Amino acid sequence: MTKNGLEISKQLKRKLSQDPRIFQIDIFHKNVKKTLKEIFKDYDAIIGIMATGIMVRSICKLLSDKKEDPAIIVMDDAGKNVISLISGHLGGANDLTLKIAKLTKARPIITTSTDVHGYIGIDALAKKYYWQIKNTEKIVKFNKALLNGEKITIKGPENLEYLCDDPLFRKSYIIMKREDKIIKAILDRDEILIKPNKLVAGIGTKKGVNEEKIIESLKKSLSLLDLPLERLDVIATGEMKRGEKGIINASKILKKPLKFVDLDDLKLEDTHSRSSFVEDKFGVGSVCEAAALHVAGKGSRLILRKTTYNGIAIAIAVSREKVF
Repeated sequence: MTKNGLEISKQLKRKLSQDPRIFQIDIFHKNVKKTLKEIFKDYDAIIGIMATGIMVRSICKLLSDKKEDPAIIVMDDAGKNVISLISGHLGGANDLTLKIAKLTKARPIITTSTDVHGYIGIDALAKKYYWQIKNTEKIVKFNKALLNGEKITIKGPENLEYLCDDPLFRKSYIIMKREDKIIKAILDRDEILIKPNKLVAGIGTKKGVNEEKIIESLKKSLSLLDLPLERLDVIATGEMKRGEKGIINASKILKKPLKFVDLDDLKLEDTHSRSSFVEDKFGVGSVCEAAALHVAGKGSRLILRKTTYNGIAIAIAVSREKVF
């Protein structure tokens, strides 16, 4: 929109590009309404460096469903304020707003009630831990109950106990065990059905790396996503790593299934990172990314691109299969 806004966008792109959770950033400096209409469904988040009114008037006819709409964030062209406008929870606009504010020293403006009162809403919980919610029409009722001082009961399998380490979770919810894999959020005999998406860590290592270093690297990678190690469902690697005791022992210690992916299947995956050494040797750009994507299943996406730690490469993928 303005020369100063364009300069802010370039600075922001440079800073955001260093985040391994972010895979592509594009800058558009042209007609707002026309551009938004063309790109609206192509991005997870859209940051408008412009007046809020311009953005509101430009997107009002493009919005369709809170489960599908991208995060919309607005920043003034002096870089003083950054506003979470649309899809604060399910789209991740609130978290991205806080990140941008930290990078630019702008003032974050978030207006979702649960956040400003120090609660984590059921939709924010689902976004954070990569869960799918079946009956999203009940989210408002459940979040309103939290604001009124009620607690929601979460009934889920034993491996949900990692939630108890989250202080916002303890403030808002009570956890109880149940047998099957479906999670239920219960409030006054009403319930929301939830199912976690499959979360897969792809691993590539140099020869002889031990399990302690692999486990520590997994913890570091998941911490970048603000996730506990317990949230991980599967570890994946290429068939060429079948003899690596470090990977095998790490999966046993963590009690996570280990999947070896055939080389032909690795080659089918479109990886974000490209290593010339790995490509020359195996014909795939990144073993860890390809393995994670393959095991996560058709239509899966990377949520953490390849990160390296002293001879260990890790990528995280999540399934996008509709489970309801």
